[in-house]
Amino acid sequence: MALARAIAILACSAWLSGCASIFEGTTQQISVNTTPPGARCTFWRNGAYIADVPVTPGAVTIDKTKDELVIVCSKPGYIAATFVNKSGLAMATLANILTAGLAWAVDSSRGADNKYQGEVSLALAPAPAGTPAPVGLPAPEPSPAPAPVVPQARGAAPQAPPVVTPVAAPAAPQVECAASDGSRIRVTGAACPAGWTPAR
Repeated sequence: MALARAIAILACSAWLSGCASIFEGTTQQISVNTTPPGARCTFWRNGAYIADVPVTPGAVTIDKTKDELVIVCSKPGYIAATFVNKSGLAMATLANILTAGLAWAVDSSRGADNKYQGEVSLALAPAPAGTPAPVGLPAPEPSPAPAPVVPQARGAAPQAPPVVTPVAAPAAPQVECAASDGSRIRVTGAACPAGWTPAR
């Protein structure tokens, strides 16, 4: 076993192919479990979205780098939980150290000399009533716009908003007419009918 390990180390340094690249690769699978299950977990690196587990439990494969991962899990009715998955050294990086760093440049450029925590478990706490929905879920319907605010002089008493009264259509003109026998009528318009004269 020791002989095989020594041969692998010598091969890494001779070929400059990178020991971690050979044994552990440049990508890594990360599994996520939540309590309760059924949450959505998004993966972020340097503020950029890189992966998604739609429903926990689940797993994704990501590229390995020196930068930490931020995992955010959310579920309706629960407070979102966050986990910072820091990048550490892969075990095969020890071979690079033993070979005086001859293969380290290759591994470092590929990210193979780094490794994240492979299994992540998060517990989601129930959200109190009235807590906004977690990020990534549909937003609630917008509330109606408030009534306009009337500017007021400093120190003045608050004023009620103006009341708008509908304006009635103007009434048609009418005229009172009299007959020779003394009877009277009121007609719409500006003139009396035949046989009638405007009343005084």
